[in-house]
Amino acid sequence: MLDAICTFDQDNPKTYSIFEFKGLPETQIDKLRYSLLCPVCKQKAYFRRASKDGKQACFGSRYHKIDCQEFNPSARKSEEEKQVAELEKILLEDDALVIDFNQPMVKRKKETQIVSDDLSSTGDVLNSSIPSAKSGTKETPLAPSNDQPKSIKQGLAKLLTSLLRGSSLAGSDLWIYTSETHKWRAKNLFVNIGDAQPTENGAPRMYWGTISHADIALNWLNPAEDRSVGIPIAKYRDLLLSRFAIENQHDVEGAGIILFGKCVVSKDKKRKYIYLWGNDLRYLYLSKATE
Repeated sequence: MLDAICTFDQDNPKTYSIFEFKGLPETQIDKLRYSLLCPVCKQKAYFRRASKDGKQACFGSRYHKIDCQEFNPSARKSEEEKQVAELEKILLEDDALVIDFNQPMVKRKKETQIVSDDLSSTGDVLNSSIPSAKSGTKETPLAPSNDQPKSIKQGLAKLLTSLLRGSSLAGSDLWIYTSETHKWRAKNLFVNIGDAQPTENGAPRMYWGTISHADIALNWLNPAEDRSVGIPIAKYRDLLLSRFAIENQHDVEGAGIILFGKCVVSKDKKRKYIYLWGNDLRYLYLSKATE
């Protein structure tokens, strides 16, 4: 996208060209980047700086409506539409969906092969360490295997694409299996980062959204949906950088993200943090803006 609408001043929104926006002072960019919208479909947009490998600075959006003229009319669009349609078909025809947290990653580096193999050897989907919800909630232990409903497996990549493209998955009553012993209604499990709140019983959720930017040391990911939310990654930073071929903080600008984690609020109630469950990268997926 060459243009984006900035709604920082809601009474006087301004349309920036990429050439104007990238020339603003860094402090101004960091202040305005949370308020960008696609000029056509008015969905949440991001700004990405120029990269060392020659890619130019640009605006983009992970939330384009399917019929938006700014939405990339390429093979990638067709693939994304196919994935959304596949999830919609599951919603109509299947009774449940199993999240395959061990689905193989695309190997980007030689060392990433080692990381992926190590991650996939830790178990089949999730182990029983995931806490069950309180009695009486809709997140209850699964029935014995011979009573389990018809289900299909899906990895985090397809789920993220479907959610970002606005499928009905996030609001559906479909049962989602996160392990052999725990299931959730989709509408109770999938939470956009902008709606993240600590759960009453500390139960995890699948949080999804877009990354605005990261700090220079790559200790934090800052979601575009809510500037009061942070995702601390220092404890598993090196593994994450290797797995997703991230070289600097600009590589994550505009990235889509989905992670199984826990939301907590700071002592002063001004910030919320989403912690990856067990600091285990099986439960996190990043789709970089350049992919």
